[in-house]
Amino acid sequence: LGTTQTIINRPQIAIAAAEEDTPSPTTIPTAASSSTSSEETTRPFHSAAYTLKEYTNSIVASRDTNISPREVYDTISSNFLQEAYDAAITAKKAYSPRALDVGAGAGVSTEVLYRLGYHEIDALDWSGEAWTKYVIDDPRGYCPEGVRFYELDDERYLDMWRAANNNNSNELLFDVIIFNFAVNESKAQQFAQELLNKQHGRLLAPINTSNDYWLKQTYQVLNSDGKVLWSAVDVGAWSVQFQPDVTQDTCSGIWCAPFNGFQKKR
Repeated sequence: LGTTQTIINRPQIAIAAAEEDTPSPTTIPTAASSSTSSEETTRPFHSAAYTLKEYTNSIVASRDTNISPREVYDTISSNFLQEAYDAAITAKKAYSPRALDVGAGAGVSTEVLYRLGYHEIDALDWSGEAWTKYVIDDPRGYCPEGVRFYELDDERYLDMWRAANNNNSNELLFDVIIFNFAVNESKAQQFAQELLNKQHGRLLAPINTSNDYWLKQTYQVLNSDGKVLWSAVDVGAWSVQFQPDVTQDTCSGIWCAPFNGFQKKR
């Protein structure tokens, strides 16, 4: 996608991580030299916020975002998104499945996707504060080249994606899309139908139980037709409720303009 937008994507110097949940380096075979093969060790994506997640509790990551309860990340790791990965690599050899992480915040959901095998990720959030704190500035954080962060809301990102995909290429479609904030059903269906791989794509989103009602959501998995494959009102001991969609005029409260400084697209 275009390079004129604000992109935070700066790999840091590899530093050995101390905590138990830090991922191990991945060894990738490279082309053989003469008859001898060589190996290249690549450090995987890591957010220093990854170990902070807790069951049933949200944790403040910045003024503009929370680290969601651990139940959220368990759901992202579900079979639905793993099935999309398996289908993607079966359909096309030597292919790295693509993921779109909407409302990436501190990068915890991005790391969950990376651990699932999605090593080509577009992560976006209208505020880059939490990403900068936990992925860029923290010495434990690391962002490889395959992960790109866009400091954009989903509407502006969609405009950019459409401009880059004006020839309707399947190469820019995503195998999975996840939303980390509450959305209306129409937005979830729009992203599923327009941006997902048509054969096996999956979208996971907390969808308002009623249009513009931001106090309760149902977690849903959609396919590329916008058809619901799975839904849940509660995940474990946690009742599904997310921050509201800041782009919507009905968004109100501390997470919304004008309290958080967000400026809606005109």
